[in-house]
Amino acid sequence: MVLKHKWLKEASLEFESALEYVHREFGEHSVQKVYSEVSDCIKVLKTFPDAGLRYKDLSYKGKEVRIFHMKRSSVIYCHDEQTLFILAFWNNYNDDTIIADVLSGR
Repeated sequence: MVLKHKWLKEASLEFESALEYVHREFGEHSVQKVYSEVSDCIKVLKTFPDAGLRYKDLSYKGKEVRIFHMKRSSVIYCHDEQTLFILAFWNNYNDDTIIADVLSGR
């Protein structure tokens, strides 16, 4: 069964901000590449939600948090039987020790 997906508002804003930065610094072609990479990632996760790595012992609303790494960014998510919840869009150059703090405010 393929899950539906839902972006948390903060994750959606992070993704939009990343796309704006890529557009400003590298142009439209690069934006399309990033958007396509993330879209492909979401498609995989909707079918294989455990494809990402379990992220430490972190949980979000009782669900285990997982992370799916791409080239320069990662999707941080959790899921139940019906829905894939995108919790954060993470720049891999950021300090990953603050992920728990970031998610605790969501």
